[in-house]
Amino acid sequence: MLADLTSLDSLGWEALKGALNQRVVLDHIKFVPSKRNRVWIVETDVRPVVVKMFLSGRCGIEFENLLQAKRAGLEVPLPLAKSGDYLVTEYVPGESCETLINHLFSAKAAEGMGGWLAAFHLKMKIDGSTRIMGDAVPSNFILSNGGVCGVDLEDSVKGEPLEDIGQLASAFLGNEPFFTPIKFDLCFRMISSYEKTTRTDVLDKVRPYVSKHLQLDAKSRPLFRRTLIGAAHSIENHWPKLV
Repeated sequence: MLADLTSLDSLGWEALKGALNQRVVLDHIKFVPSKRNRVWIVETDVRPVVVKMFLSGRCGIEFENLLQAKRAGLEVPLPLAKSGDYLVTEYVPGESCETLINHLFSAKAAEGMGGWLAAFHLKMKIDGSTRIMGDAVPSNFILSNGGVCGVDLEDSVKGEPLEDIGQLASAFLGNEPFFTPIKFDLCFRMISSYEKTTRTDVLDKVRPYVSKHLQLDAKSRPLFRRTLIGAAHSIENHWPKLV
């Protein structure tokens, strides 16, 4: 019989009990679809938490990155415990920025993500060099209590900050509705928020990185390949003029 891969196994329960440092009474458990790992939101009589089983082997990296970010004053989930491939963090209530950008066209979410990335690049260092998020997409941000929280740092490495901005901008533009004026407006708001916090001018410098990430995305999305590649080449030359 095949195992139910959506169920939290005994190792996950041990990690949960270790994180809360006591026996817990389960109120509700919800499996959350994830492209790379297995994630559960667990409501207990103590507090709600997130349990994440890593299939990438990067549980320890995520734990240390979240801890460093929390100590730096960034809005991230507090890591409570790790055990093997399991990480337990606090639960952050709120709305996914992916929904807020692609369906509700939220300027607050766009500006919040730009400000969050700016703070991350300013405060997070590796041997004196800038650390980047590494997977800067709207689904890895939550709008919570009026501010943006970053929730996935397992891919965070030393790198070029414009990679994060370019990836996030391409995620704004390269998802339905594609390349509409309101999506470009959200993209520019995100970049402007980043510039305001970092006191830098990156609007034109980031274009090649937006183009790069649109082309990378096109490789795994054959139905939209022509649209993404065409837009990538256009943006590499210039931003469109919005009326």
